[in-house]
Amino acid sequence: MDRRGESLIRPFSLAVVLHALIIGSFFIAMAPEANTVSPPQVQVIQATALSFAPSEAAQSQAKAKAARDAEEEKKQAKADQARREAEAKRIATQKEKEAAEKKRVEAANAEAVKQAELLKQAEAKRQAEADQAKLAQQKAEQAAREAQLAKQAEADRVAQLKRAEEAKQKAADEAARAQQAQQALAAQRAQEQAKREVLERERAQLAEQARIKEAAERAEAERLKDEMARREREKQKVIDDAFRQAETEAKALADAQAKEDNEVALLNALASEKAAANVLDAMTTRITRAWRRPVSFRAGLEVMLRMSLAPNGELVGVTVIKSSGDALFDRSATAAVQRAAPFNEVTQFSASTFEEKFRTLTVKFRPED
Repeated sequence: MDRRGESLIRPFSLAVVLHALIIGSFFIAMAPEANTVSPPQVQVIQATALSFAPSEAAQSQAKAKAARDAEEEKKQAKADQARREAEAKRIATQKEKEAAEKKRVEAANAEAVKQAELLKQAEAKRQAEADQAKLAQQKAEQAAREAQLAKQAEADRVAQLKRAEEAKQKAADEAARAQQAQQALAAQRAQEQAKREVLERERAQLAEQARIKEAAERAEAERLKDEMARREREKQKVIDDAFRQAETEAKALADAQAKEDNEVALLNALASEKAAANVLDAMTTRITRAWRRPVSFRAGLEVMLRMSLAPNGELVGVTVIKSSGDALFDRSATAAVQRAAPFNEVTQFSASTFEEKFRTLTVKFRPED
């Protein structure tokens, strides 16, 4: 018998003894001798602990209960083990998921950083290409301006060279003529030398005449010398006059070119003024056509409007700077300007002309006009 059977037998035995004592005490109290008054007697009751062997059924029940308890404990242990394993597996799975999620987030962050860096590099490349294109355009414009200036300078240089060549040719002609004069003078000197030699051979015979003629020849030589000096001075004067004339002609040509440029600029300004006036008339006509007559309109009204335009002809704003005295008419005039916009005619003008004449302009609106 196991310990569980022993633990059940002991309490059972004590309970039986206790019940026996209670029943015995009850029967003694109900006996006839109990009604006689007598001195109380001392009764000694000896309680003997009885040991009862449990029956086979109790043992079977105890064994079955023990087996069920063992099986239940085994099932509970298996359930606890399965629960612990499931919890460990769940924790491991959760950790794997967290690690995968962390890896995915890190990969996404790395990809985002990479994409941001690629976008930054692409933007920097695009900006660099735009700067290079702008620089190339500026260089092309500068080269075009320099080519135009070089072309103009070359034309001026060719014209100046032509004038200098003409002056040089003229000076050469003068020098040729002077050389011919020198050659003639040399020939004349040779003839005079021959004459002097003849005179010297005849000197013996004509000494007095020779001396007189020699004096005359010296005088003639001085005259010829003076004549040559005079011709040299005249030749130099001709050359100086030729250069001065060339310079005068060059200056006159430059003045004529400047005058022509001024005339062209004046004609362009007049053409621009005329074109601007035509565009302004066209804009006024469009505003008048877009005007809607108010019900209470009175003839003779006029209002001064100030319009602000963008370079593409869009209307930036319109305000009344001098009212007609009729608020309804003023509003109808500003509404007409808004309906007539945009004024694309102004896009034909240069930026400077637009800024000067069309960025802000004042229009007198008078329907009768």
